Amino acid sequence: MKKIEIKIIILLCFFLCFGGVRAQEVENSFQTRTEFKTSLKLSKKWKLQFTPELRFDENFDVSKYLFELKGIYKPIKNLSFGASYRYIINPRPNNPTEYLSRYAFDVEWGKDFKRWEPSFRLKYTNYSEDITDGNFLRYKAELGYDIKNNKLTPVISTEAYQELSDNELYKMRYGLGVKYKLNKKNAINFGYKLDYYLKNYQNKHILYLGYKIKF
Repeated sequence: MKKIEIKIIILLCFFLCFGGVRAQEVENSFQTRTEFKTSLKLSKKWKLQFTPELRFDENFDVSKYLFELKGIYKPIKNLSFGASYRYIINPRPNNPTEYLSRYAFDVEWGKDFKRWEPSFRLKYTNYSEDITDGNFLRYKAELGYDIKNNKLTPVISTEAYQELSDNELYKMRYGLGVKYKLNKKNAINFGYKLDYYLKNYQNKHILYLGYKIKF
């Protein structure tokens, strides 16, 4: 890797880690997430994904069960459209278990430039983990770097959450992670995400681990 590329990655990591620091003390919460994503290629342009996910609170008790089914249509090489349905089970210790449904539509563009892997995604959804009823837009930019002769791919990302009812951004999510390619069809993802709330003095720290398999 060239020195200039290393410097760029370090600067971006610094921004992600310290860009959300505030002068006033904030409330911090912690969460762990695990997912198992299966991907089935139906044809040259169509793909189907099924993703079960578990989310744990800071005491490592299960806070949510999620099951998502997504269809992806790729009309041209670097552009894809997706539609998904997510079923959410929210066990609440002192209240009845909550059952929620979410649907989402997204468009994503991505193209490799030498070893850089940038992508951009716009998503519309009727659900947010912070606000369960409403309409939302999410704007995500991601950048990966394919290290030569190495199975590890470091990835950084930033995502803005907009609630359409008041037409304002209410949260930013910054991510720093690594993809490890076991082979052409299997990969492991792990990393850290920071949810930075714009209206409240609150941060959420998320550790995640994922496994992806293609058929």
